[in-house]
Amino acid sequence: MEQKIRISQCMIVKNEENNIERALSWGKDIMWEQIVVDTGSEDRTAVIAEKMGAKLFHFDWIDDFSAAKNYAARQAGGDWIVFLDADEYLSEEDAKKLVSLLSGLSGQRENAVIASWIQTDGSERLLSGTGEDSFQNRLTVKADGSRGSALAGTVVRIFRNQPGLCYQGRIHEQLFLEGGEVLCFDASDTLTVWHTGYSPEEMAEKKKTERNIRLLKKEVEKRPDDYKMLSHLGGSYFQQGEYEEAARWYEKAVFHMPKVQKEESIHDAAVFKNLLLIYSKSEREDLLQKAYTEGVRRFPKEADYDYMAGRYYVGEKQFQKAAVHLQRAIGLLDQYGSDRKSTLLASGLLEAWEMLVLCCYENGDFKSCVNFAVMLLKAGPYRPETLKVLLKVFRDEEAQGKATAAKAPQVLAFLGKIYDLKCAQQGQFVLKAAQAVKYEELVRSILVEHSEG
Repeated sequence: MEQKIRISQCMIVKNEENNIERALSWGKDIMWEQIVVDTGSEDRTAVIAEKMGAKLFHFDWIDDFSAAKNYAARQAGGDWIVFLDADEYLSEEDAKKLVSLLSGLSGQRENAVIASWIQTDGSERLLSGTGEDSFQNRLTVKADGSRGSALAGTVVRIFRNQPGLCYQGRIHEQLFLEGGEVLCFDASDTLTVWHTGYSPEEMAEKKKTERNIRLLKKEVEKRPDDYKMLSHLGGSYFQQGEYEEAARWYEKAVFHMPKVQKEESIHDAAVFKNLLLIYSKSEREDLLQKAYTEGVRRFPKEADYDYMAGRYYVGEKQFQKAAVHLQRAIGLLDQYGSDRKSTLLASGLLEAWEMLVLCCYENGDFKSCVNFAVMLLKAGPYRPETLKVLLKVFRDEEAQGKATAAKAPQVLAFLGKIYDLKCAQQGQFVLKAAQAVKYEELVRSILVEHSEG
């Protein structure tokens, strides 16, 4: 197809025979050239790349991602370079947008493009998972029913082919412009880079984490005050499940962070989320509060910190503290939205409300408990734990003989505004909840209603 700009797709690869075909296919129709630099594959990666028409080069691996990437970029003749890994790709729709987007930057000052980045296991259509695994691993359930972890952020993978613009850093390399500044056009609302390479199977197969730790330690030896490298090292240990070691490096990263945050970095915000998770698992409330306080100071719009603290205190049965954090988290999300922030709460919002319902009940705030429970059940009626808590409120008030307490028939009429009690499925759902909380008066009322029906 005719186009005014020439785009060079570059990548460095090693043992990517399972990914290389897709890596070279998604943009084949829009690329002026495709450059593959092999760093020592022992499989069919190079053969497949050449068969698909890519220009193949070889580079001896020297434990330096920047060196390999800069070598690849030097082979490029296009106006722009798209430098994705073999396990990254753009969707067909976004690939079509790329040419017009880059054409629109002709004559502009920007020399790089920011895109959204989502970690997945191969499907662009993700639904948030639920439960403990969801909280810890950001578990996702894909359209095909399979599961995997999902992370989100932004990346710079597209840049002008111009002298002096190159990568720096042995690992987690960044673009650098000699004698100038890398100016980025924010296309994160337009383009998304999908990444599949952090699945547990692939990490185990390629031993990526061990390699990353080795390279990051070399960087930290050279730059012991570089909080980005320190936090990346903490992240690598976190991926391995070595949480104490991860916390050690994260704490060093926090110590060396600038006192004032220049911008809201998703990466920096994630340091505090992971620390909160580590301290929650180790039941170190003192350290959890310290990480929470510092995280909120730096990222005051981030609702996930309060969500995580609220979850911790629910687990510890400290319901007063939990309610404060959960209400604050929901308020922050309502005020600022997610927008690549507060992604844990955004994906677990119903669970947060459910925990808040429980907290209100345990704290004796029955009015709020009923209001929140009804709102939640109207949004999703088949939430047994929420219904049970709601029925406990009515049960307790009736048992205490309060003047304002609703009698079982009145409760049944009230529930009829949420459930179709004549429907066998919904009627049985309510009956089972009433039986579970031993609300005998309501059980009898339901059975009478069914017998008369």
